[in-house]
Amino acid sequence: MPVLVLAGESELSKDKRASEIKSEFGGEYIRIHPEDSDKLSLISSYTRNLGMFSKRVVLDILDFDSWKSKEKKELISMVKSMPNEVFLIIRSKKPMKGIESEEFPLPKPWERDKWLKIVREKFVSSGLKISDETAEYFLDLVGTDEYRIESEIEKLSLYCSEEVSIDDVNEITYRSTHAAVDDLCFSISERRYDEAHKVLSDVLMVSDPVMVVASIAKHFEDLFRLKLMAKEKEKYSWPDVSKYSKDLKIPLPKAARLLGFKFKGWKNAPFNHLKNYSKEELADILKKIYVLDRSVKSEGNPKAHIHSFIDSLRRDFDVRYSEQDDQG
Repeated sequence: MPVLVLAGESELSKDKRASEIKSEFGGEYIRIHPEDSDKLSLISSYTRNLGMFSKRVVLDILDFDSWKSKEKKELISMVKSMPNEVFLIIRSKKPMKGIESEEFPLPKPWERDKWLKIVREKFVSSGLKISDETAEYFLDLVGTDEYRIESEIEKLSLYCSEEVSIDDVNEITYRSTHAAVDDLCFSISERRYDEAHKVLSDVLMVSDPVMVVASIAKHFEDLFRLKLMAKEKEKYSWPDVSKYSKDLKIPLPKAARLLGFKFKGWKNAPFNHLKNYSKEELADILKKIYVLDRSVKSEGNPKAHIHSFIDSLRRDFDVRYSEQDDQG
């Protein structure tokens, strides 16, 4: 009976190799999960009966490492008596002595250069070009989940014709999971109040007002936490953005924009929120949002309450700006 151990950490590569074996060997394909209570009985039934009917089957043993020691020994003893019509795939982290193995390793999470190499190679195999800067940004945004890396590159290949820019990654990879409410939150915090009113009307056509207020609250809470942690600078570097994003668990694109960091190709004008907001001002805004939340949940027209909240921020800013001019 053909037996092959697929060793290493790359489950995605193992999936692809198992698919190749299925196509080449033919017959039925069955995945055996470690939590299946009757897994050994199922495998045994193929050992005893399948050859009688000259059929073929590929048995794919998932996560063999998690099997109990007794179960592992029982399976190994079955291997010798299985018919040639059964192809047994055993997925394990390490090769197994005496059984043919193919290894599919992955870098450790901290081996950034190796992950960047994987990212670049996957983009190239998808027919796309990517700069070092964009590859860095993509990896920081997506992380070292190989399935997500593959999925996001596939989405980008449908959107981009040749070279992938940071703006493309931001538009497809980040914004694919974030609604237009992101635009609303930034138009408010970047003091583009006329635009905020317009975006709000669009957002409320498809989004629940309570959810919208919760998103605005989270936006300013993240900004307040960033204000408390970060040292104020005229300009922030990429290591700054990466550090604060990781420490505060704020998405990279959001942290970058709050800090006024601008990538090549980004359409938005940089706005350093930390320089433009004091702690006292942010605390006052959070109090206003608390009142707004209660109003939206209990009183009158939710849309009107949110528009009024935006106008109140405009008035407060106009007053402070006027006072600064008078003092100047």
